[in-house]
Amino acid sequence: MLQQLRYLIKDYRTICGEQKWRLLYMWWSRIAVGIFIYRFERGMYLGLGKFWSAFRIIVSPVLNLLYAYSNCEINYHADIGPGILILHTSPGIVISGRSIIGKNLTLTGGNIIGAREGTTERNFVIGDNCSLGANAVVLGPIKLGNNIQIGACALVIHTYGDDLSLVGNPARPITKSI
Repeated sequence: MLQQLRYLIKDYRTICGEQKWRLLYMWWSRIAVGIFIYRFERGMYLGLGKFWSAFRIIVSPVLNLLYAYSNCEINYHADIGPGILILHTSPGIVISGRSIIGKNLTLTGGNIIGAREGTTERNFVIGDNCSLGANAVVLGPIKLGNNIQIGACALVIHTYGDDLSLVGNPARPITKSI
């Protein structure tokens, strides 16, 4: 539970960026609410285990209203490191509970990190410092390395290593030209 609170503080610092005064008005922004719901549920799940799954039924009407407000559906089974940054929640965000995601994930909006048949937690991993362009989709089972940039409207269904830019449908790495 305390780990998720520390992660939430890092997430909020990431949202505020260099201008810390943004913290004064961003508390009820859709982005902050979406991340808060995930961190709260993840903390409760890690602290209470299966009891949270049962208790969640009682609080689900409130959670569903907050999900609708934030337009983010991040499953509490997903293991996401600190530093989530969601730029636009209006197109929606969905993250599967089977995913393991490193720190500093940036989502532009309209992103889906979903699981296909046969996906488990061990074979659905996204590394640190990854960013998804608008409407980009990542479908597991998949393993993506660190420092991956996924272009707008890309569909990633294959495993890739570190330090790449992926574009297209299905996504392929591109070389950077000067």
